[in-house]
Amino acid sequence: MNLKNKKFLLTGGTGYIGSITAKEILKNGGKLIFTTTTYKKLKNFKSSLRPRLRSNCEGYIVDLNNENEIENLINKIKKKYKYLNGIVNNAYGGSTGSIQNIKKIDFLRATNLNLYAPFKIIKDLKHLLEKGFNKSKTSSSIVNIGSMYGSVSPDGKIYKASKDQNPVHYGSTKAGLIQMTKYLACNLNGKKIRVNCISPGPIPNKKVSKNFIKKLIKKTPAQRIGKPIEIAFPVVFLLSDASSYINGANIPVDGGWTSW
Repeated sequence: MNLKNKKFLLTGGTGYIGSITAKEILKNGGKLIFTTTTYKKLKNFKSSLRPRLRSNCEGYIVDLNNENEIENLINKIKKKYKYLNGIVNNAYGGSTGSIQNIKKIDFLRATNLNLYAPFKIIKDLKHLLEKGFNKSKTSSSIVNIGSMYGSVSPDGKIYKASKDQNPVHYGSTKAGLIQMTKYLACNLNGKKIRVNCISPGPIPNKKVSKNFIKKLIKKTPAQRIGKPIEIAFPVVFLLSDASSYINGANIPVDGGWTSW
């Protein structure tokens, strides 16, 4: 899974899964452009890297809910980089809550982050991905990060007592991202650009309660929760030439959750 001499854009590069994914791209020889939301997150992430890896990445502070900021990011990338070999649409942030608590703004933000921002980034940087193909002679790769809740509904029994109920707009827009993956795989130049999706399963961060984790484990055939590195490895695989004939796939990485 060699990514040497290849350049990749990763959105949400300092988050719980994004930061591990960023490091794996760098460890496998890739050069990385990543986005985050604050200078503090950017600084902390870069300081966590060994000097050799740090020199191969550049971060940008971007609010992907703000179209002007997305446009500025795209223009900076176009100006500075002659080509890209891949894009990982990973960024997400939004409210949680029951149906009664969800507002219009929640749907709009989720739609922006899970659908519009990835679409605009892909559309506007498509020519750089084509140039990446021309340079490497192997297909460029787009990886969208979906969710198991783009395919199945959250189990109400698990989330009932939780303050952080998985909201309706999250799964709805992740389902849209999975469909957009298939659409783009069929309608971009498949020889030059592949488009795939990874749908993570239960990989909660350290803030959730032990009781909540027990409920997730009970629901998962693998009988454990996942780790961020278990998403990062498949991302690197899909970015690499090892996956050169995989296109239009949605790959569940969920311990068997969606097999029930």
